[in-house]
Amino acid sequence: MTKLIAITGGIGAGKSTFSKEVLKRNLSLLDSDEEVAKIYKKPSKDFLKVLKETKLISSRNQKKINKKHIANTVFSNNKTKKKLEKYIFKILRLQRKDFIRKQKKLKKKIIFFDIPLLFENKLNNEFDFIISIVSLKKQRYSRVKKNKKISKSLFNKIIKSQTTDKERKKKSDVVLKNNGKIDDYKKNINRLLDKIIL
Repeated sequence: MTKLIAITGGIGAGKSTFSKEVLKRNLSLLDSDEEVAKIYKKPSKDFLKVLKETKLISSRNQKKINKKHIANTVFSNNKTKKKLEKYIFKILRLQRKDFIRKQKKLKKKIIFFDIPLLFENKLNNEFDFIISIVSLKKQRYSRVKKNKKISKSLFNKIIKSQTTDKERKKKSDVVLKNNGKIDDYKKNINRLLDKIIL
């Protein structure tokens, strides 16, 4: 039986670092953020249509998509956010199914999934084991400011739209804290991975 493991957590918590440690071990992992980035990088006609309909771009022929502009808009307009997410989540759902099918064909015993909005989209029942990464808000913003150049205003809007760490703790099998040094966090990740893959 193939075990499906989800990695989740709020913005800036440390999911990407966890996923990198998983990939270092040549384990199977599907990263939702990477898949979303691909949708934006090579937008299909359908995706451009959605962006045009929601007024997130001015023309369907617009070649460059300003992700920061879109983020600022959707986190200020819930109706627009829902329309955009409906399209993207449908694509991600199909990709997950396809990924699982391919990995099972390769007889993989464990498959990891990096899913930021796991609880928000009520996907927790689709997985056998859930790992939540939690971190102090101040540290999360410090990471996001450095890596993604996100303003504090947008960061706070994103935080408000996401599940609280309190809820994550209730619904997860394991909660991993990421408030100290990066090397200590990586050691804790690998200790957990050792237990999981045994």
